[in-house]
Amino acid sequence: MRKHGLPSRNEIVVCKIEKIYPNSVSAKLLEYDKNGMIHVSEVAKRWVRDIREFLRENQVVACRVMKVDGDHIQLSVKRVYKEDATKKLNEFKREGKAEKMLELAAKEMKKGVEQAHSEIGSKVEEEFGSLTKLFETALKKPELLKAKGIPGLWAKAITKTAKKKFVEKTYESKAELSIVCYRPDGVRLIRDVISSNVPEGMEIKYISAPKYVLKGTGKNHKQVKMQVEGVADKITKEINKNDGEASFQILE
Repeated sequence: MRKHGLPSRNEIVVCKIEKIYPNSVSAKLLEYDKNGMIHVSEVAKRWVRDIREFLRENQVVACRVMKVDGDHIQLSVKRVYKEDATKKLNEFKREGKAEKMLELAAKEMKKGVEQAHSEIGSKVEEEFGSLTKLFETALKKPELLKAKGIPGLWAKAITKTAKKKFVEKTYESKAELSIVCYRPDGVRLIRDVISSNVPEGMEIKYISAPKYVLKGTGKNHKQVKMQVEGVADKITKEINKNDGEASFQILE
């Protein structure tokens, strides 16, 4: 989202490298539409012989604001932790997608994106903090838009756009199981163990002896994977306790 005014000291901002000099780099703060400077001593944590070994023109990087003196902004690349840089750049990408959604909402109003920023930009920044949050709210609790000061027609256009474009992603995880049971009632035992351990919303399919595939889906990939692994582990342990041989491996 376009931000007003100047960045704060220690704020992490997204910058585009514009020009590389022998001892410094000029960069554009993309969220603020301001220019800043990165001194060679703030490029990397080790000695820098040639800045171009670390940065290139048109590269987009996360920087920390070291000092703001009027329009003169001093930046640092080396003082941004890798995980913070990744988080900030991912947020910026999401905001880019939300900016395109705002443009679609503006078209719905027969207006341009510049008019959108002029009419509701400051309210979005004040009440939601980001365009991403604005559209998430429009999708889940559209009534909050008007309650937080977004004009009715804009709220309607934003909500309509969110429902069209903001589709929540679903993840899938699978495990392949190998199951054999040597008891006379082995087939029944395998069926009972599976039915008592596979929860609703997860499914298991017989492929060919001795292979089965267990599949789970959900909105959190890590959580789904852990759930599939947990169920597969329970099944194999129970089979192994009852004169069988079972093992599994996570496929994805």
